[in-house]
Amino acid sequence: MNACKSALSHTFITSNTTPLLFHGRNRPLKRPIKGECNMSNTVADLFNVRSHNPSFFSVKESAVCKGPLLDFCIPVNLHFPPPQMVQRIGEHLPEILRYYPDYAEVHARYIGEITGVSPACIVPANGSTEIITRLCHLTRGPILTTIPTFSRWTDLPNELGIPLHTIKQDVRRNFRLEVAEIVSRVNELGVRMLVISNPSNPTGAWFEFDEIKELVLSLPEVELIVIDESFLDFSDLESAVKLIPSARNLVVVKSLGKSLGWHGVRLGYAAMNARGADLLRSELPFWNVNGLAAYILKSMSEFKDEFLQSLALVAQDRTYMLNQLEGISGLRVFPSKANFLYVELPSNVAGRKLRDRLLEKYGLMVRECSNKIGSSEQYLRLAVQTKEAVDLLVQALRESLDRIY
Repeated sequence: MNACKSALSHTFITSNTTPLLFHGRNRPLKRPIKGECNMSNTVADLFNVRSHNPSFFSVKESAVCKGPLLDFCIPVNLHFPPPQMVQRIGEHLPEILRYYPDYAEVHARYIGEITGVSPACIVPANGSTEIITRLCHLTRGPILTTIPTFSRWTDLPNELGIPLHTIKQDVRRNFRLEVAEIVSRVNELGVRMLVISNPSNPTGAWFEFDEIKELVLSLPEVELIVIDESFLDFSDLESAVKLIPSARNLVVVKSLGKSLGWHGVRLGYAAMNARGADLLRSELPFWNVNGLAAYILKSMSEFKDEFLQSLALVAQDRTYMLNQLEGISGLRVFPSKANFLYVELPSNVAGRKLRDRLLEKYGLMVRECSNKIGSSEQYLRLAVQTKEAVDLLVQALRESLDRIY
């Protein structure tokens, strides 16, 4: 290992003068749960996966799915990409697949055009999960995050033996947190890495920009403050990237697959100060962005208007879905700035049983949240769908809840 790499495993520089200490790790990850990757003939076995859901394909191809599958589980932009973009990709697909993609600096330039962030501050990635994984491998902890949250933020520290502390979002406040209570916990615990998802996955709760600004500027001694904005495009919230020049310890993590309507292309990035971005890029594989994702990035400048229109349509769908679900007796639906809604079931309704029934009887795939730390099977995360799909879900929920109640 060369001297630069060796140093990086212990020190991550956020400025020319202030070192940010990390501790390199090479611990083996935990083995998957037995049966985690097996095909199954029952819904319970199919969903017996650690922290996440089974893939759409495994559900669609399983014995429990006997007809068309309607997905309320995977939160993705259903109004993008436009047909002409799909057609163009199809026409160029042989060339896209034949040759190596461009290098990281090219991807950073295109992401910069989309986001308005300087390319020098951007680290392109194979989905936001690649960034999350590297940050967790590099930090020596302890880590503080809110719960429930995206499970990689809780699973990885536990797998790597990094001390993990949590702040539970309070249902009595619609899962909103106060900046003061987070700052207090950080100082009390001597946290080295703070992770905040904005909006929160799965609750949909959020912080306004001024709250994020207050939080970041109140914690200059924390080595890393990570704001996961994977669902921010679906909101009217302002990104924390504006704070990067004044907060050298800030990293903004972003997923693009959700916003672009293509989870399968695996595309995301981190934004941070230029020196830190350069060092983090050196920790990632040389060709970590595949050719299809690279071509999509390159094409985005021509489809900016369609992209913005698609986000507005998602917001309309969310409002419709919220109103329809609130009309179902016994359900509690929480406010959300994301493209999903967090729903509390009646106390006598088991979420797993309802999930199984919706899939077996109606072909509706929903996210039951018992395998998320800080949540339980009394909660569903329902991805925003079109009006026609929502009407089917509402009918199925009414019939199922009437039967279970």
